[in-house]
Amino acid sequence: MVAKHMSGNAEFSRDLCVVSHEEDIDGIGSAAVTIKGIKVRCVYLTGYSKDEWLLLSKKIDKRCQEKASIELLITDLNPNVEMIEALDRSLARCKDKRVVWIDHHVWREDALLKARSLGYIETHIDRSMTATENVIRYFGLEGVADISIIAYLSRDTDYGLFSHPLSEPLTDVIRYSLYRKNDRKFLVKLARKFSKGIIWDYEIDNIWAEAKMEKEKILEDLRRNAVIRDIKGYRALFLTSDPMISSKIAIREAGVKDYDVAFIIYRNGSVTIARGSKNVNCAEIAMKLGGGGHPHIAGAQIDKKVIEAGLEEVIKYIAERL
Repeated sequence: MVAKHMSGNAEFSRDLCVVSHEEDIDGIGSAAVTIKGIKVRCVYLTGYSKDEWLLLSKKIDKRCQEKASIELLITDLNPNVEMIEALDRSLARCKDKRVVWIDHHVWREDALLKARSLGYIETHIDRSMTATENVIRYFGLEGVADISIIAYLSRDTDYGLFSHPLSEPLTDVIRYSLYRKNDRKFLVKLARKFSKGIIWDYEIDNIWAEAKMEKEKILEDLRRNAVIRDIKGYRALFLTSDPMISSKIAIREAGVKDYDVAFIIYRNGSVTIARGSKNVNCAEIAMKLGGGGHPHIAGAQIDKKVIEAGLEEVIKYIAERL
């Protein structure tokens, strides 16, 4: 089966590999849409840490050794220059290569220039939609019943609305599977379920039951450790959390209303930046920390040693870079 994107002049074979973000409904949903569009068998889910990107690079390099050519569709991942350079090195053994990168984040200018300079990366970035919605449009799958609910859930969670009754449970299932069980195979399985229009079943329900118990323990600790600081003219909320808890849920459960910007400090080195005031551009703040994202929410990676040194050291680290 061959799929064409919306303009009808690009085709993929079923040997395509889709690479998507592992952490949320939008990333899993983007992979699901690609599976639906062209019955793709090769699915890689990854995050932003150097270790994860190195592991992905090794998998791509191995595939290049096995095949003379490669096609990648990367979605819901906002790279820095180092990530693109690592990808380029992993593709060195492939004589023919093609990468289509579909995203909705605010890209760093140097990363965008680097991607375009390589000559084989085709970028499609529309910040008005979620990554899932972008992929749906790319493959011309608007209105397909099995996919419409995934598009809705991607927007509902990525914009922090959580209005659908399954938005939070599915978020819990994804993050518990990733950060507690380290079970990326299940997340790929979940993407395949989504591609068939299955968003809840007995297996998912059982995992959610486990996730709920673990989640409540984490939230009890989080509620006790919210800190407010005035930094560079911002009233900043700092929360230290386990990565199993999504940033929007962490902020909600902290119960703090009067803040300009929130920094959710995860123990794995990830920092999520969320705005409480429309005057704050989270993407710009994230870029100063080496990351990126959206105006309303963004993220970055910082050295775990800084986090291990304690919250005051993290606050100092962030303040020095703003």
